[in-house]
Amino acid sequence: MQKRHKPEDFVREPQYPGGHKSLDKFISQNLKYPVPALHQKIEGAVHMSYNIHFDGSVNNIRVMDGIGFGCNEEAIRLVSLLKYKPWKNRGGVRVSVSKKIVIHFRLPKDSVNLTYDLKSKEDKPPSYNYTIEI
Repeated sequence: MQKRHKPEDFVREPQYPGGHKSLDKFISQNLKYPVPALHQKIEGAVHMSYNIHFDGSVNNIRVMDGIGFGCNEEAIRLVSLLKYKPWKNRGGVRVSVSKKIVIHFRLPKDSVNLTYDLKSKEDKPPSYNYTIEI
């Protein structure tokens, strides 16, 4: 009796290098909380969709449900940095795959100090230093 061979998927799903845990780590390390959202104490999730080209590049990034205050723009910036492994499908067919992702913005539990140094272009006084505690 012959074993039944499971048919190979015609279109394969692209994988982020290192898997889901690696993707979560990348997002947490590269997420920059927008200053307007910090000032307004905005938390929430930005729901997005994007396409992955067969070469692993990300394009056609869209915000499906956002929270504003710079968070939508930061989520777009973050997703545009993603790079997937290039993959091949059966028969050499090149396709783009659509994915969805949720980027969570959570305020830090501890207070955050933001420091801004403002200087004139000619390096002449006045020079300002602001510290904002949230």
